[in-house]
Amino acid sequence: MQHGFNQLELWQHSIWQKDTRFYTVELCQDLFGNWIVLKTWGSAVKLDFGRSNSLVCPDYQTGLIEYQKHLLKRIKRGYTN
Repeated sequence: MQHGFNQLELWQHSIWQKDTRFYTVELCQDLFGNWIVLKTWGSAVKLDFGRSNSLVCPDYQTGLIEYQKHLLKRIKRGYTN
């Protein structure tokens, strides 16, 4: 895992919506410099925060590949951003 200062210029963030559903995916770093793909999804009309999970990646390139996989999946499922 990569440790060190956060590289904010490499972070990625996308928000998607389909009907009453939302989906976000982020590629970011934690306080220790580890790259994380964070996914959040739920109802865009209910007053809850939805669900989320995260995946710690061994490096930026692996995180970017995972991030892009989620973008393609959202497009295939009819989400728009």
